[in-house]
Amino acid sequence: MVAQEPMLKAALPLFARFLISNGLCTKHGVLEITLEAVDRALPVVTRNEGLRLARGAMGLLSPDLLQLTDPDTPAENLTFLLAQLPRHGQLYLRGTVLLPHSFTQWDVDSRNVAYQHSGGDSQVDRFTFVATDGTNQGFIVDGRVWQDPVPFTIQVDQLDKTAPRITRLHSASQVGLLKNGCYGIYITSHVLKASDPDTEDDEIIFKILRGPLHGHLENTTTGELICEKFSQKDLNSKTVLYIVNPSLEVNSDIMEFQIMDPAGNSAAPQILELRWSHVEWSQTEYEVCENVGVLPLEVTRRGCTMESAFVGVKVNQVSATVGKDFSVTPSKLIQFDSGMSTKMWNIAITYDGLEEDDEVFEVILNSPVNAVLGTKTKAAVKILDSKGGQCHPSYSFSQSRHNAPEKGIWQPLSPGSSSPTTSGSLHLERRPPPSSKQLPVTRGDTLWGFDSAALSRRKLGTRGNGKVVLPSSVYRNGTDTIYTYHGMVSLKLEGDNFPTHKRKVKVATLSEPQKTTQVAELPQADKVESTPDSHFPRQGQLPSFPKNCTVELKGLFHFEESIQKLYQCNGVAWKSWSPQTKELEDKSCPAGWHLHSGYCHTLITEQRSTWNTAAQSCREQFLGNLVTVFSRKHMQWLWDFSRRKPFWIGLNDQEHAGRWEWIGGEAVPFAIWKRGRPQHSKFGRNCVLVQRLWKWQAKHCGKGKAYHFVCSRKL
Repeated sequence: MVAQEPMLKAALPLFARFLISNGLCTKHGVLEITLEAVDRALPVVTRNEGLRLARGAMGLLSPDLLQLTDPDTPAENLTFLLAQLPRHGQLYLRGTVLLPHSFTQWDVDSRNVAYQHSGGDSQVDRFTFVATDGTNQGFIVDGRVWQDPVPFTIQVDQLDKTAPRITRLHSASQVGLLKNGCYGIYITSHVLKASDPDTEDDEIIFKILRGPLHGHLENTTTGELICEKFSQKDLNSKTVLYIVNPSLEVNSDIMEFQIMDPAGNSAAPQILELRWSHVEWSQTEYEVCENVGVLPLEVTRRGCTMESAFVGVKVNQVSATVGKDFSVTPSKLIQFDSGMSTKMWNIAITYDGLEEDDEVFEVILNSPVNAVLGTKTKAAVKILDSKGGQCHPSYSFSQSRHNAPEKGIWQPLSPGSSSPTTSGSLHLERRPPPSSKQLPVTRGDTLWGFDSAALSRRKLGTRGNGKVVLPSSVYRNGTDTIYTYHGMVSLKLEGDNFPTHKRKVKVATLSEPQKTTQVAELPQADKVESTPDSHFPRQGQLPSFPKNCTVELKGLFHFEESIQKLYQCNGVAWKSWSPQTKELEDKSCPAGWHLHSGYCHTLITEQRSTWNTAAQSCREQFLGNLVTVFSRKHMQWLWDFSRRKPFWIGLNDQEHAGRWEWIGGEAVPFAIWKRGRPQHSKFGRNCVLVQRLWKWQAKHCGKGKAYHFVCSRKL
């Protein structure tokens, strides 16, 4: 019995010798047995992944992409017979054009088969094949026997010739105190963002052409310095941090960068601005008489003041005792609203009439939010004893303001006298020595003392509830008196000098850390826009303009003799003008730009554009964005500014259909739709046009009628 080897591939001859005898004679013989191997297994296509390459490129057909197996057939006998050749390229075998229209698995394993794309605009190519082992009919694909050709797909990627584009570029100004005691500004996708439809965020690279001048960049994850580049993914994950150098007397820095993709496409260089503010005491030493009443300490903020900021206050008693020699507000937080550069923090000095030594205490600034502490973080206050009713400070107040800026002397003022003021400031009532009838000073805002007895002669009652509400402070400006209240109450005045039908008072709630506003309503026809640094509303006699301010009158002046003030028409409204305001305007916005709501605006009328083109022009030519509308007042201003003609704004839902957002990333609490807020984008209408003053309309972003547009950028 002969056993066949299981992997026997060729014929194997066997011999058997034998003898044949009939009893008389014997004859030798040989029996030859031949065994032949039988191929019964079909070849199996185990891999058919296809090929992916760039347009015009060449790619190898490797075993990872195409593989044919057979347990009883060697690789050199496993053949791919081509039924259809590629239409947009050419197959090569060992560097020459594939002429027999077939190749083997051994050729694939040896990496001798390649595909060359012809370079056309096609995105998909393929060839079809039939697999054979040379013996059996058919082959197996996905567990099924096939005899028809199957395709090998070739995906052709078009060349990326478009650079990533910047969709968001704002000044970074949110400075914070880090755990290690340094100050830092996180550079995130809220201030800097780029996109590319065919590039992932981790491959969108921001190449640093010129690093920050006064600080440096760090990676918050690794702690390493960022000197050459960072990615959009780093911005998304909040790992790029700018470290402020507080020892330098600067409030801004810049970084020049260029965005790139893996294909080497790059956009034009851009500048990222970093801004912050310094907060400190305006003076570091005060000398006050014991009977001064209230001592206001001035805190100043310089640098970027367009964001709200906070700073904490701590009192160190030294030789004076809180509650006995002085008292402070319960609030230990000073808030700077947007545009505010000075703030007062009040201390009530206790007058006991006893002769005693001079006492000292310190007031220290700490824990800033969205600000950097300056060098003057500690203010020392020395309380001078009256010495038998007489207080003899070494300096007068006026001298200290002009000759000794680091040391101020405060003296009590007699009732009815006005406090020293600088040019253009309001006259503030100062209270006499404290009495038991006076209200205590509360919170850490600009509050001055007042006499409750004097206020009782002017009856102020709330509308409807009959309760008497006393003001927190009183300001006098010429013939007008401004009362400040804490709380949201509608008031009317019941005095002899202030008829109720001629005055309206609006009162805003004081809360921490919300903004505190003080508004005195003016007649609509005579409203004049105040400067960002104005802390109090304009009062007194109002100007009467001969004509409404229009574009035709832009640049003209009007002098109001009754109040001796000069006004200039800016094309939208009459504004008070002086050399100081002109200097402020020059510092605020570039020539041809107009300030409103903390942003500089420019109207583009030289060209009409689609929304996409307008957004690109604002970003690349004017280093801003299509305008964001913040309020109805802002919308009214923009409509006049646009000469009452339709214009594009930055509202769109291109990234997420139905979710409307400003191109600059701001929230959308305010919108005026012509037919209601669109819930879903219809027919590609993803961008917003101001059709009329109170009618916004969704339009196509890249086609259709072209319009003017307004660009804006943050001050």
